[in-house]
Amino acid sequence: MTKESQQFSTLRRFWVSIVSVALLVLTGTLGYMYIEQMNTLDALYMTIITVATVGFHEVHPLSDPGKIFTMALIVGGTGLFFFTLTNVAVFLLSGEWRTHWEHQRNERMLRKLNDHFIICGYGRLGGSVAEELRTKAIPFVVIDNMIDNVLRARDEGFLAIKGNAADEEVLADAGLHRAKGLIAAAGNDAENVFIVLTARNLKPNLYIIAKADCEESESKLLRAGAEKVVLLYRSAGKRMANLLTDPELEEYLDELSDANNLNLRIAQFTVAEHSPLVGKSFQEVDLYNNHRINVVGYKLPGGELHTTPRPAEIIQKKGAIIAIGKGGDLEILNHLAQGEKPA
Repeated sequence: MTKESQQFSTLRRFWVSIVSVALLVLTGTLGYMYIEQMNTLDALYMTIITVATVGFHEVHPLSDPGKIFTMALIVGGTGLFFFTLTNVAVFLLSGEWRTHWEHQRNERMLRKLNDHFIICGYGRLGGSVAEELRTKAIPFVVIDNMIDNVLRARDEGFLAIKGNAADEEVLADAGLHRAKGLIAAAGNDAENVFIVLTARNLKPNLYIIAKADCEESESKLLRAGAEKVVLLYRSAGKRMANLLTDPELEEYLDELSDANNLNLRIAQFTVAEHSPLVGKSFQEVDLYNNHRINVVGYKLPGGELHTTPRPAEIIQKKGAIIAIGKGGDLEILNHLAQGEKPA
């Protein structure tokens, strides 16, 4: 029996025991009211002292039918009463109540998620992605088919559900139709291909990033529907080469990507059609002096990237500004790019 089914079995025994005792008390109370013509309080009192075997005196001497009913209540109810007490104690002391409460809380929070990311697989890569998203205060949910990984994610304070991320129902439970993006970081490339195929079929406009262990899988994942594929060995190779040739630059990039160190972020903002930035040059908007934002790149609507945009370059609708700055300053740029008033 799995840990999850064992938890369900314990919870079910707990509630069955509670309901059984409630019915027993109700039956005893009604029985005494009918047979001995007792009021509700006296009948309830008689029922409780009978099944609890505390030995107190009767409210009044019982008739023969009342004595027979009391004996039946003792034989049929005393064992059930103490069995229930044992189940309640086991349920509370074993921590099952806490697991059940956390599961219910998890379900409520899942229903509230919107514009979030779904991390499929909570291995070393999935765990690192989750930590980064938490640092950036971006909502997400984890899916993993191993209960130990799910519980580990929950222990870290993350929303997590158990299941196969290639299953449509599991993705629906994770709020796929309300999600902004998905990261396929399962244990092997074949799993990631199925995850990407399923997610793309359910939500065609979903932004999907997939992990690949070998180059042969990259093209398969792209054909399956992933926008970007991260080859771990290629990324690690570039990183190690940079550490060999430009260690100071690599250290700076590490600090730049760590929001806890410098409170700086790098982000890309697509310029909306009604944005006040449209039609103006970078010199006119002067993002550095006005908002302390460094523009490090500009992507034209057609996709061409200018890594050092000229001051006279005109900002076009559907263009993308790549900038470095503090969180609050970048939020201002986001509002400007979207044509919204800063909060």
